[in-house]
Amino acid sequence: MAKCRIGALTLLVVCVFMFSMIEESLAYCSEPSFSQIVPDVPGSYSKPDVPYCLSMYSYNGTHTCDDWEIDSYLSGVNEYVRKLQNYAKEASSFADTAIRFANDAIEYANCEVKAAKTQHE
Repeated sequence: MAKCRIGALTLLVVCVFMFSMIEESLAYCSEPSFSQIVPDVPGSYSKPDVPYCLSMYSYNGTHTCDDWEIDSYLSGVNEYVRKLQNYAKEASSFADTAIRFANDAIEYANCEVKAAKTQHE
């Protein structure tokens, strides 16, 4: 009866060892990929010029602009601000994706190191 217990224990150890070897041999390191496009920089947007009719406004608080000139200028400023805000969102998203790529690259490198170290064990 003692031989059966030793045999069962040995069989259990051998099975555990074999399953661990199978797991290691099936390990696959997945290379990271990165296919993002860097967003356009703000310098590529045209900042609206202050109309000449507002040139004295900062000195004396008066202007000679027609309503349509002010409306057009404010519309241009609002469009410029909207583009800058979109750029900031796109840049943030790009950075988040780059961070995920960097983390995936670290994980991939660690996986390859582990595979290289254990391939001859």
